[in-house]
Amino acid sequence: MKQFILPDFGNIDSEIILSKKETHYLKNVLRYKTGAIFSAADKTGNIWEAKILRFENKKSIIVLCRKIEPASLDWQAQSSEGFALDKGEREAIPEIVLYQCLLKGKKMDLVVRQAAEAGVATIVPVESEFAIAKMEGKQQKEKIERWEKICKEALQQSGSNIFTNVKQHITFMQLDRFCKKTETSVFFHQNAIENKSLHKYLFQVAEKVNIIIGPEGGFSDKEIKFMLDNGFLPAYLGKNILRAETAAIYGIAAIKTILLEKGKWILC
Repeated sequence: MKQFILPDFGNIDSEIILSKKETHYLKNVLRYKTGAIFSAADKTGNIWEAKILRFENKKSIIVLCRKIEPASLDWQAQSSEGFALDKGEREAIPEIVLYQCLLKGKKMDLVVRQAAEAGVATIVPVESEFAIAKMEGKQQKEKIERWEKICKEALQQSGSNIFTNVKQHITFMQLDRFCKKTETSVFFHQNAIENKSLHKYLFQVAEKVNIIIGPEGGFSDKEIKFMLDNGFLPAYLGKNILRAETAAIYGIAAIKTILLEKGKWILC
């Protein structure tokens, strides 16, 4: 179900002025009118009851009435005035972090959008050996800002309760600093490096799952050795050669499905 994501705001008692784009979404997509009370999420995952005070000069002014506590939400139903979340999913799914090696052009945009829709908590761009795309100088800030906007649009469209953050890029050899030993870190590869299943990797999953996806040219031998030496777990993609952007959503979907169904299967 579609939802509205609040922009950054200061004092909760002050009026919030929404941009033309945000007003368009509120007025023409969600179809709210002056005086409407609706649910809105902020970037930290809090849900607020908000009210539209007025529309003026293609912008809109809203005010936050109160924070909606989780206990007061209807966990099973979804109303036309807001959204509710599945309590079981909210409690059971660990945080998922995507470490995506840089991709060319709009491929990276696509991965960011799909990851946000799928409920990934954090996306970290990674500079790798075979990556053609680079993040240099002024481009860094511009790309991060664009990906943040893409995440916001994806969250509003999908109704995900997890706000996806895009972090500053890192180099491949910095992965061990960010992916802790206490976390489950999985990288997807087109070769069967180890004869183990995702189910076994995720049977005793930590509170965070890190997913590492290579660029168009894949991982180098040096990078694979680096990940294996640091306890990263290799997962087999199958015989089909997947595009990097396909591999990302494939990996996210596979892991999230296993985590969602974890309480319903038995490891043999």
